[in-house]
Amino acid sequence: MDNRALRLDEEHELLLSVFRQIVREGDWFLLPDDVRARRRGWTPDPFPVAFHAQPKHPGQVPYGIYVLSEAQVGGNAPKNFQPVANNRPPFPGQWGVLSWTADAPGVPWVPKASIEEGSNLLNYALTFEERFREGV
Repeated sequence: MDNRALRLDEEHELLLSVFRQIVREGDWFLLPDDVRARRRGWTPDPFPVAFHAQPKHPGQVPYGIYVLSEAQVGGNAPKNFQPVANNRPPFPGQWGVLSWTADAPGVPWVPKASIEEGSNLLNYALTFEERFREGV
């Protein structure tokens, strides 16, 4: 097993410590129902959310929050949303992608050899609430 595969296994375990229902399919992760979005007025219900590790993870910054194409917030289309994702998650449904990155001013993406000491996919998934707060 290569270093990237081991890293993703470790990151999956870390994600499970917070998101107990998370599902992994290769480089992809699925939260079957992200209640953080629904609390902010996003639909549908349940609200599945997917994301993935970039090909050069952890050295490449994660990008995009994948939601179902019919996703809305307060009855409107979300801002910075592409309703048909070019890079489609391997989970059932039609997926779109919300623009979002893990590398933000004041919170740069700085991975370390130990996932607990540097940036990781759990840090990234936790920031989704901020994106859901932005809405439209």
